[in-house]
Amino acid sequence: MTTTYNYSIPSIAAVYGIGLLPHGYYVIKMMANAKGQSSNILPRQNLSDLKGRIAADVWNKLARARGAHLNAMEGVPMFAAAMLAGNLAKLPSSELNTLAVEYIGVRILYTALYMGVRSEAASYLRTGVWAWGMAIPIWGLIRAGRVMNADQ
Repeated sequence: MTTTYNYSIPSIAAVYGIGLLPHGYYVIKMMANAKGQSSNILPRQNLSDLKGRIAADVWNKLARARGAHLNAMEGVPMFAAAMLAGNLAKLPSSELNTLAVEYIGVRILYTALYMGVRSEAASYLRTGVWAWGMAIPIWGLIRAGRVMNADQ
């Protein structure tokens, strides 16, 4: 009997880590450009406080990095729920792995688009990739629900 290693649970940590990458970029770039004008007391206020104090193109890059990070963090619960539900339903490891790898790939693409997009037209491509990414855990939850209901 051949078994496939189940990467679904570790993939939750990977997805979280991917979401931290734009935050790391944001913090490093922000600190390099803030020239002592940032504060760790209210760190989420730093971006607003820096508007007009640093170059507009740098501020825009920081805003996109922060947005990419926040969007990634917003998606983690849905993805984690799908992976946990898939395991609870005993979906095949190969199916869970496919969902995980596809989601990770889409999140990497989405992050690159979010941080790199500079035109209104390209922003709609980013939105399409976001919709694709959100469909993956939704599909995983649907599959898990169907399997669990079929067992009753």
